Amino acid sequence: MPRLTVDPSGTHLLLDGRFFPLVIDTAWSSFADPSEDEWRLYLSTRRRQGFTSVLISVLPILHDRDERPGAREPFALDADGRHDFSCLDDAFFATAREFTRIAHEEFGLRLMIGVLWNNYLAGTWGARRTPHAVMSDETRQAYLERVADTFGDLEPILVVGGDDNYTVPGANASYLEALEYLRKAAPNCLFTTHSAPNAVLPDDLADGLDFFVHQSGHNVENQELTWRQAAPYLAHQPRKPVVNAEPPYEQHGKVKGYGRWSRGDVRQANWTSVLAGASAGIGYGAHGMWMWHSPSGTFQASGSSLEPYHWPEALALPGALDVSLLARLLADHRLYRLEPAQDLLADSAGEQFRLGASPERSLVALYQPYSREAEVLLDLSSYRIVGWDLAERAPLTVDPVVTDGRTRFRQVTSLADQLVIAERRP
Repeated sequence: MPRLTVDPSGTHLLLDGRFFPLVIDTAWSSFADPSEDEWRLYLSTRRRQGFTSVLISVLPILHDRDERPGAREPFALDADGRHDFSCLDDAFFATAREFTRIAHEEFGLRLMIGVLWNNYLAGTWGARRTPHAVMSDETRQAYLERVADTFGDLEPILVVGGDDNYTVPGANASYLEALEYLRKAAPNCLFTTHSAPNAVLPDDLADGLDFFVHQSGHNVENQELTWRQAAPYLAHQPRKPVVNAEPPYEQHGKVKGYGRWSRGDVRQANWTSVLAGASAGIGYGAHGMWMWHSPSGTFQASGSSLEPYHWPEALALPGALDVSLLARLLADHRLYRLEPAQDLLADSAGEQFRLGASPERSLVALYQPYSREAEVLLDLSSYRIVGWDLAERAPLTVDPVVTDGRTRFRQVTSLADQLVIAERRP
């Protein structure tokens, strides 16, 4: 099996020595809900669109799932319909293993498998919502052993934590114990964790991970995190790749606001994340796809997130094709080299205008959320410059003027956001 590793630069992942852009679709409940035929259809669609990874949770996200008859469960259910953590369900783990094999071997998509969602650890915000779901030390260890036995040789990326703020010492100790155990039991896997917005990782956990996943999330007040939140991860030494794995999901409700996150909103979150230094890849979610919403299902969080679309409709949402273009540009221009470079913008016109550049300035990328003139404090006359109308997913002819060591990009007509990439010619 091709081996995933981290490049020595700490900026990106490699697959058999070549850049592997981590372009992630979110399908948390894939081990619980779809049939094998549905899983293959889903994988075929996302592979065709340029995704390279799928994010899944082994444990149900109890407050944020689709409850429907016939769902597979990782544990037997007791008389009250709750998990009996002392009784692992062999059929569930057999299906999860087979789904992982199919994704890796037949479709070339690498799974990111969430191991411990925060609901299952005492003291976390999730456990306060579902106190019946806290696992004992003994049942948690037996579960970790099953995870290692089920997935270890298939070499997914293992995600030790789920949606946590990492403020509870006991929970942090459990994540660290899981990381240390799984590293020994599944030594060929890469490891990360899934953070809530504004989370700060404990040093010992951060030191033990291979790369960082942050979440700007779905709340209206958190959208600046797409360009602010990468900074502390980029400052970590040694340097490790950074990905925003959970920007707002397309058509998810605007939490603590009104309306739904549009394709354009998601695209802006994606590009501002990448140009702020979270440039090893990007995450995406379609509201309805991530929990495999079906007519027989009842979504548990429709009050804050709004009612999802049925999963075949969500699978066809147009924002996935915006991610397709982003994936292509990540690979073609090796955008993992980008670091924040706002100081090179003569007039930022607001922080949604983002400039990223490689350390030696051989690569420069400018994101503009709307059409206007912009000036970069570099002479780009010797660079190959390409432009993109991101809403149309079409090339855009830009109009640069170089004066006194500065490059002014004249306003070019488009109806939405634009991207300019400049690469120094050999």
